[in-house]
Amino acid sequence: MNKLDTKQTLQTNSWLKHNGVNVAHIYVGTAELFQATKLATRTLKEHGKLLKHNQATTLNNFLQSTRNTHKRSKITQAQCFKIMNIAKQTQRLLCKLTKHN
Repeated sequence: MNKLDTKQTLQTNSWLKHNGVNVAHIYVGTAELFQATKLATRTLKEHGKLLKHNQATTLNNFLQSTRNTHKRSKITQAQCFKIMNIAKQTQRLLCKLTKHN
């Protein structure tokens, strides 16, 4: 591996980690699982105060499940879509609050 490849690999790993995706699990899971993980991480970090208690709990439980390899393999597409819907609701609420101010 040359210097450029190493630099790009480190940059990619950093981006994945920042978005809540474990590099070791990169080849395990579906696209929906990665998208839901990224959205859950971003929503909790950036808009956690806008979430209702049950929404925050759902996102946290989902992220805990993604960190456990046994639970990760049992995550369904429906669970991923539920997480994406919570993130979308939060984005809509943020837009409404931004428009009113």
